[in-house]
Amino acid sequence: MTKFNKLFVECISEWSKKAKQCDNNDCLEECKKSLLENLDKIFPYSKDIEFEVDKINYILSSMFFLSNRLAKATIGLAELDKSLENLKQIGKVSFEKKENNENYNKFVHDLNEILEKYF
Repeated sequence: MTKFNKLFVECISEWSKKAKQCDNNDCLEECKKSLLENLDKIFPYSKDIEFEVDKINYILSSMFFLSNRLAKATIGLAELDKSLENLKQIGKVSFEKKENNENYNKFVHDLNEILEKYF
């Protein structure tokens, strides 16, 4: 593996270990910030590389974008899990028949917020 590839894999691995230990969204948000800071340290500024800067910049920015999306999606998944767990505590709710409209509407509202915020 190349230097950047190896460092990137290690960075993602460290991020996933930290995220696995989180029990709230604040912790996941901190892990996300740490991930992005570490990526900044790993990859050189494209202006420091003398080759085809546009192509290199495209590759590096793609890695940043995908890493950021992964971190955000993980937070969104945790929010969805929390919302589903709250729904389970209330009891069995049929979404097809829209029984107990208040609980159904709250879940739909929560789901829409999660999608808007993280996806």
